[in-house]
Amino acid sequence: MISAVRYPPPSNSLPRTHMACVQQQSGRKSTNKRKIITSFDVDVEKETTSTSATAPVFKRRKISKSLSVKGHSTRTTQKALVVVRKGEYELIDTHAFPTLMNEEEVVIRNLATGLNPIDWKSVDYNFCLPAFPWVTGREMAGVVEKVGSQVTTCKAGDRVWTSTYYRDSRAGCFQEFVTVPQHTVLPIPPKMGFESAACLGVAALTAAMTLWKWLCVPQPTTTESKPGAEGYLLVWGGSSVTGQYTIQLAKASRFSVIAVCSEKTRGLVHSLGADHIITRDSKSNQAILDCIRSVGADRITRAVDLVGTDTAPFCMAALSKTAPSHFAPLAMMKAGEAVPPNVTLHSVEMKRFVLDKESRRYAESLNKLSEAGRLKEPVLEVLKGGLGRVREGLEMVKKGDLMGRKIVVSMH
Repeated sequence: MISAVRYPPPSNSLPRTHMACVQQQSGRKSTNKRKIITSFDVDVEKETTSTSATAPVFKRRKISKSLSVKGHSTRTTQKALVVVRKGEYELIDTHAFPTLMNEEEVVIRNLATGLNPIDWKSVDYNFCLPAFPWVTGREMAGVVEKVGSQVTTCKAGDRVWTSTYYRDSRAGCFQEFVTVPQHTVLPIPPKMGFESAACLGVAALTAAMTLWKWLCVPQPTTTESKPGAEGYLLVWGGSSVTGQYTIQLAKASRFSVIAVCSEKTRGLVHSLGADHIITRDSKSNQAILDCIRSVGADRITRAVDLVGTDTAPFCMAALSKTAPSHFAPLAMMKAGEAVPPNVTLHSVEMKRFVLDKESRRYAESLNKLSEAGRLKEPVLEVLKGGLGRVREGLEMVKKGDLMGRKIVVSMH
């Protein structure tokens, strides 16, 4: 099972996109601003009105700016785990310290990094790597090191978490310092540690945006509400970390949840509030579908698949045959799968969190639910020792069978 965002399919697979949802350190600390002259190449995404699944087009242009920053003294190098060529990492101590490209960016000292399937897949299959060398990694938590003069959401010394976009190597989380736009930087809830906060940027945020942005699930309040009022939602892959958050957020949004998982993770999924649990052991996908339909009948109007192309069509087949329904195949679908006319198929693109500033509200809602004690964190397996443990952790993720555990690398 996977608990990450979309990744390019093999040659016989193709993402399907239908638009829906109307809404949408060293060094002494200084309080003085410093002028930094920086010149850099930046990818500028061209706007398009197309709703196809075509990849965005980028062009490069040279920019030179004078930036004012507030925070700790400037470093020139840092440690980073760099993808130096296809399928090959190298841990180096002389990677360039990330500079600010504009006044609304934030540099964060990395203290914990979450590992996800997308991390090893992109390197093994050579996608989402615009150039070599490149730094990958999609989520982290740490302490703000410095900020641009127009940053208003945080300050040096704040405990924060973030979710990043692969197009910017400065934002890759497998390095000591990460540079990101201020709207993607969120405060860590008061009672949450860095390792737990490092899980929010991919699994939790993917679950939240899938439900609230794409599947048109109403955002919950921080108070309890009548369970099941919104109908049935199916999560195929309920024990994956993204599945765990999806179950809880769906329950908070007043859905009754049907979850598919293994017998050995049944207890975990039950503890998250799933109303009906279908175990997959020794069952065909058709048999699992029959079990799901026996529970939800024609009342399942939302579905999320976190397993793969083989289960996606069965997940979609579990949806209502008559009522308007929504499906998110987070682990992809094969090309040519028939989509019923009452079902809207959604392509979940987590880059929208970085590219659309208004998406910050989804992360803010996650924080509120966490602070209110409405979300149970996944069981963590923390690898201490810093960037030198990342490759080991990625092998663990690649091997699978984590029984719902989240692998996090601690940098402190």
